[in-house]
Amino acid sequence: MMQKSNLINVAVIGARGFVGNEICKVLELDDRYNLIPVVRGDNIEKYVDKADMVIHAANPAGRFSAESNPQKDYMETVEKTYRILRSIKSKPLLLLSTLSCRTQMDINYGRNRRSCELLVLAQEGKIVRLGPMFGGNRNKDTLHDLLVGRNVYVAPETRYAYVDVSWVASKIVDLLSSPSGLYEIGAKNAVSLSELRDHFNSKSTFSGVDDTQIPEISDDAPDARLVFEFAHKELKEIESWR
Repeated sequence: MMQKSNLINVAVIGARGFVGNEICKVLELDDRYNLIPVVRGDNIEKYVDKADMVIHAANPAGRFSAESNPQKDYMETVEKTYRILRSIKSKPLLLLSTLSCRTQMDINYGRNRRSCELLVLAQEGKIVRLGPMFGGNRNKDTLHDLLVGRNVYVAPETRYAYVDVSWVASKIVDLLSSPSGLYEIGAKNAVSLSELRDHFNSKSTFSGVDDTQIPEISDDAPDARLVFEFAHKELKEIESWR
């Protein structure tokens, strides 16, 4: 990778992840920054030593695994975040977090990620909470479960402020120059899973609690109903594989 000179060096820990990969794409096209991608197995201290600021996008997103193996999830979130903070010392850090830190504090997934937030905020870092997204390189999530008729483990009245992950990545890069603190980003409205089920005549069955996740948003946020357009394209591609 060729570095651009005299610009801000940004290390992205979790550069191959769903959101991290999209952030890297945005940074590579932005003339303000040099990208330093950091992936699993890399020596984090070595890479962040070259950085002026760091984006931590490496916390796992699996809720089921967080509940089935809470100790492993703690190590992969709280302990990892603590190690990263020690590695970067006083450099600015932006942590990608989740709306579950506000809506699911009764489970390990939400509690562990909230602990990560508190660690970062204590060092005057930035937190960006995200909700459900579409696009990118992911095809295993609630939306795809609905499209193929798999079981969905939340209630049908659940409402998500679905947003394209590419828009999220651009928003996160914009926030690099914002003051420290906590931000929530997503669509300006929300779509219920029952709407998606009915629209696509899904055979999915639902079980679980209402998992509604709606962020504090700005007026320039996109429409959550764009997820329908994306889902139609995904469904055509899925059907072409069959």
